[in-house]
Amino acid sequence: MVITVSSIKGGVGKSSVVLLLANNLAARGRKVLVVDTDLNNTVTVYYTLGIGRIGEICERQNVSLAFSRGKIDEKNIVQSRRGNVYVVPSSLKLLDQRSMESLEIKKILRSAKGFDDILIDTSPTWDNIVSGALMAADLILSPVAFTEYNYNMSVCLLSKMQTVMPEQVKNLYFLFNHWSEQYSKSPISIQNLVLSMYRKGLDNLLTAHLPDTRFMDRYTNLDEKCSVRSPYKGCARLASGVNDLINDIYDQKTIVEVF
Repeated sequence: MVITVSSIKGGVGKSSVVLLLANNLAARGRKVLVVDTDLNNTVTVYYTLGIGRIGEICERQNVSLAFSRGKIDEKNIVQSRRGNVYVVPSSLKLLDQRSMESLEIKKILRSAKGFDDILIDTSPTWDNIVSGALMAADLILSPVAFTEYNYNMSVCLLSKMQTVMPEQVKNLYFLFNHWSEQYSKSPISIQNLVLSMYRKGLDNLLTAHLPDTRFMDRYTNLDEKCSVRSPYKGCARLASGVNDLINDIYDQKTIVEVF
């Protein structure tokens, strides 16, 4: 399955969702490829941290070179520091490739062989690279933070897709990120007000959601593992939320205890 994680709005946890999904899928024994088309290269840094001479490696193996060569293969793929996860690093040279045809980008992003899943991280914008990544997807996840502006950006993304790639709209789902149980109990909280906007204006909402927890920073920055049995409630809620999300996507009932 090819999963593209995309949002026109930045700061919604897009790259974090990619990391959580990829690591959980890898813990299930699946071979995962993460393609980093985000100029912020958060995913690349996470997966290559501590690898010797990684700067040189990423100069000669990256997604920009894959686009130039017309395919993703062993010349672009780097084995990450996490088991079962491989990465195609981002590159600032993507700035010079945003005029590429979206259909060609779609073809390249789906060209990798030998993987159970391909996850694509995108820049928080709309251009031909993002468009190609959306076209390549079997499933599109768009993380949502609870602001009125985020709702407007979600509507904008949907509108763009309806115009450019109407056949892909059926594959687009909005994922509530930074969910707070505390705020969910207050009818007048910003979270519930924004949630009401989404439910009234959009149909393609996922029932699974990811909690608002400070542990996310510890996961991405300190490399702590996510565990359903963690004594820290935020960690346990996050692990359960990711398991629920993947089980919904793949129609499974598997619980990965640590990832």
